[in-house]
Amino acid sequence: MIKTCRHLFGSFAIVTVVSLLPIAATPAQAIEVGRVAGHSVEIKKEDFEAALSVDGRQLHKNSIILFDEIVSINGVLALVGSSSPGGNACDGSPFVLSFAETPRLDGPIDSCVSIEHRVEGDRIAFSALPVPGRKTERWEWTLAGGFKTLSATEFQPTAGSGWDNLRERKLTHPADAFRNQEVSASVRSLVGPDFDYFQELMIGVGSGEFKGDDFVGSACRPHNCDEEAGLLFLSRQDRAVFAAWKPAGKKIVVHPNVKAWPEKAKSELRIWARQWE
Repeated sequence: MIKTCRHLFGSFAIVTVVSLLPIAATPAQAIEVGRVAGHSVEIKKEDFEAALSVDGRQLHKNSIILFDEIVSINGVLALVGSSSPGGNACDGSPFVLSFAETPRLDGPIDSCVSIEHRVEGDRIAFSALPVPGRKTERWEWTLAGGFKTLSATEFQPTAGSGWDNLRERKLTHPADAFRNQEVSASVRSLVGPDFDYFQELMIGVGSGEFKGDDFVGSACRPHNCDEEAGLLFLSRQDRAVFAAWKPAGKKIVVHPNVKAWPEKAKSELRIWARQWE
């Protein structure tokens, strides 16, 4: 699919055409991005490679190259895009193609995480999407210095969030529970010294859903789902957490004692545990 975006700067318009999906391996094709600040920008695709060129000069190659946004920094236009080798192991890595006196490509950033960006005055700020239990990587881009790695920040749950927020039914993965300040504190109180291990499991491959007022989610460690996994049950009405996990090579751990689990939670526990019978 081809998406056309039109951006107006001053008295002239710039048209960018962005390939949202890789083109199959057919005869060589070119995607005309357009002219930016008087320069032609083009993505050529041949076989399984994409090549980014400016004024006919090749600057970068990869399986997938996308443009996300065109911005103005101190009056200089810049294209923010991403580059990916394909597959689902990593998200695309951001790059910036700027058009000062000479077009310049900075990046892509050497990272495998999902990264978002925003313009802040004379710079573009890039940061990894916050993940519970992990530091958030950060970078900045400036016209003068290109990309610069900044100090990572510790993950923090959303200040002021609590059990009442579960009424919004926005949780779709067990990792979302750790973004909630009050719920995360309840999990920590329940599992004690095993909190970091349990949290790491619950940000893995998984999903969750609301069943009535209760949330139930499960996740596992990537590439080891048969051995390490966890279950999280949140009772909004009782403001109570019920957790279970299967360490590699060991029996299932349950908190609190299974006798204290409500029947709905016990049912979810039995269904989840069947995979190791």
